Amino acid sequence: MKETVFVSAVRTPIGRYMGSLKTVRVQDLAAHTMKAAVERAGIDSGALDMCIYSQSMQSSLPANVGRHAWTLAGLSEDPAGYTLNTLCAGSLQTIISGFNKIVGEEYQGMLVGGVESYSLAHYYIFHPRYEFGPHSLCFNDSKLELETNAQPEEEYGELTAAALADIIAARYGFTRIDLDAYALQDHEKALAAIGEGRIGGQIEPVTIKQRKKEIVVDADELPEFCTLEELMALPPDDEGGTATDANIAPWADGAASLIMLSAERAQELGAKPLAKMLGFGIAAGDPTLLERTTVRSIDKALAMSGLKLGDLDFLDIHTPSAAYGLAVEVTLGEAASGKINVDGGSLAFGHPGAATGGIMATGMIHRVAGGKARRGLINVGALGGQSLSIVIEGC
Repeated sequence: MKETVFVSAVRTPIGRYMGSLKTVRVQDLAAHTMKAAVERAGIDSGALDMCIYSQSMQSSLPANVGRHAWTLAGLSEDPAGYTLNTLCAGSLQTIISGFNKIVGEEYQGMLVGGVESYSLAHYYIFHPRYEFGPHSLCFNDSKLELETNAQPEEEYGELTAAALADIIAARYGFTRIDLDAYALQDHEKALAAIGEGRIGGQIEPVTIKQRKKEIVVDADELPEFCTLEELMALPPDDEGGTATDANIAPWADGAASLIMLSAERAQELGAKPLAKMLGFGIAAGDPTLLERTTVRSIDKALAMSGLKLGDLDFLDIHTPSAAYGLAVEVTLGEAASGKINVDGGSLAFGHPGAATGGIMATGMIHRVAGGKARRGLINVGALGGQSLSIVIEGC
């Protein structure tokens, strides 16, 4: 099997929903990281064969951000580009697709990643082209419908992030204090990682023009310092539930781009490999049992990589809720203890949709490339009942 390596990985700062990046178009966020990824790799963009990008919600034009942002960045017009959608797991799907194309010897160089701006999510009305009347005057929020329409409502009910979190918490008997303590721990780990300088090297600052001045955004807007007492004082999102705004991953904006090459192409181009991809695992099932599907995805990725859970140094797992994260952690058991989200996760940093997996992969690549550890797994469980995992190893 052809060896597939990452030669660069970069992301924007993660912007709080309606925060510093709220006015930045998705194509600009994507183009910014695409250009930076090529520059950091030290290669000519024309040496790449394809750009595969992801966006879970078309929050602003263009329709095909994978091609549009590539050309907007001023990169070579020759490589083709397309955009795919696996909701929250979109970036990981682009990485898996890139890996398969390189291993299958279809291509030798890919740019992959994802982008999301929930701050620019559209409001819309139904059927204005051919049937306009009083029933069409209600505005629908595409950001909220992304959750409820990820799976058939007539089959699974209105499955929001809060509703799913409450289902998981009830299944495992998690209490409100269990969940808030888990969320607090995530913030503490993230703040420690930022304070110790483990995050900054991943970020390509974004310059925003506001009237006659420019503002440079060079750091994540979340996490925040908080106390358990403050978290426990928040009301539940749904009456009688345990999910709150603090123990569910907050909406966010951001983008990430990574360059994958065959080992032979990397050598030809003189690009330094940071990490190599060992394998992946994709699993799907009942959307209300997402945490169990995630464990199957992790098991598949480990099997393909010829590894056991204990062989990993780190597991970065997207945590859409504390209930989900705690359920996965409990199920994985002792072999994963102390290895999950060591620099904090989505509860602290936020969840920029399709960009989340790319941002997590960028962090893991920088971590293993630094020589402090050897292997890591990145997992994103997505709305709709799918979960994707990849395993990488430092070069």
